[in-house]
Amino acid sequence: MTPSEQPPEETFCLTCGPDTVLERKGAVLHCPRCGTREPVPDFPLYVVTGASGAGKTTITEPLRRALPGCDVFDTDIILQVATLGWDTWRNTWLRLAHGIALNGRVTILCGSLLPSQLETLPARKLVGPIRFCTLDCPDTVLADRLRRRPSWRGTSTEDAIARHQRFAAWLRAHIQPCYDTSQLTPDETAVRIATWIIRSMDDAGATPPAAN
Repeated sequence: MTPSEQPPEETFCLTCGPDTVLERKGAVLHCPRCGTREPVPDFPLYVVTGASGAGKTTITEPLRRALPGCDVFDTDIILQVATLGWDTWRNTWLRLAHGIALNGRVTILCGSLLPSQLETLPARKLVGPIRFCTLDCPDTVLADRLRRRPSWRGTSTEDAIARHQRFAAWLRAHIQPCYDTSQLTPDETAVRIATWIIRSMDDAGATPPAAN
């Protein structure tokens, strides 16, 4: 598979075979050929996005403490999967979120993801609504953070910094809520994100999972 190829369709009917793709209707996967119905969890999937240097990795541990009943991941932990293609990497995260939801828990992904990158993936039908928030900081702060990174990461050149600043500006304009990590400590940021997540689950009629 080349990086530009779409991952293979994975949600097919086990009775009819791989040529029959299951369709999602509410919280049920439905086979259009034989009528088989398979319930799927409808938990929301939460994404904490942001440009490189905005604080996504830093926030993961405080967010775990703030939401012990949820599973929080830095999406870079399976970055090796991206060698099979970026869509395969993203699709893998959706399938993992589905597996976690089967255990009655909500997934929170901290990584540079966009709504448009997830909506057309084969595993999109396995998860409930996907909700985004953004981590942000002023361009000068972002540039300083990126310049202090080791060169092997490829984010400390002036061209890379300008590219990440443009991405941050797009996120700032299009994805809300937005949290300024230059004004908040990681713990304060985590508390605000946790409050937003719990409130959004309440608004959707979902019960936030309890800590084990």
